[in-house]
Amino acid sequence: MTKTALVTGGNKGIGFEIAKNLLINGYNVVIGARDVTRGNKAVDDLSKYGDVALQILDVSNVSKINEVANKISHNYPELALLVNNAGIPGDMQKSAWEFTVKELQETYTTDFLGAYELSRSLLPTIEKNQGTIFSMTIPIEPNNFFHPFAYLSAKAPLNIMTKTWGLEFKEQNKPVEIFALMPGGVTTDLNNHMDAPGFKTAEEAGRLVVDLITDNTDRSGKVVNFDGTVAEYV
Repeated sequence: MTKTALVTGGNKGIGFEIAKNLLINGYNVVIGARDVTRGNKAVDDLSKYGDVALQILDVSNVSKINEVANKISHNYPELALLVNNAGIPGDMQKSAWEFTVKELQETYTTDFLGAYELSRSLLPTIEKNQGTIFSMTIPIEPNNFFHPFAYLSAKAPLNIMTKTWGLEFKEQNKPVEIFALMPGGVTTDLNNHMDAPGFKTAEEAGRLVVDLITDNTDRSGKVVNFDGTVAEYV
């Protein structure tokens, strides 16, 4: 049976490239997007690679996620892969103490709570299909070169979720893999298409993600670097 994947934020950037490479690898893909016009454009562009459909999904609207997830599980009972890609960085230029609580809540909701609720809601279907939950993430240890406070604060719990769920899946013998990837610097609209030595294109990042998802290596409970090594926060 052909596997089906849901890619949130799959209408552009890294998400679009992940969807494209999953299609090339034989998956059917459901694009999760907030905007109908941009979502349909992505589906049209991706249709030459395989079977792709659109699901309107706003991960920042947590109260609606369970309802949408139930619809996805009903329409795609073979769903075996969730890619938590949608996210926002918050203001990457503000000092850490300048954020309002509302700004932090917006980033936290989109980057963590939305991914959490979608993963939780789709878990029974993914478990039934012995599938995978994958999340895009970032290093959460601030350094002199990278310390966007809202973004770090929102992604830290996603990394904890990955590690804790992976541990408990193994304790309870759930046939589900969960892992997250820190792809390194990638030129996207999240960083105003910043380019610097060592930065990847969205195309390169998308291929990297799908290579890791499909290489039959068990990374459950791990947050990994772009080279596949386990991230250490030291």
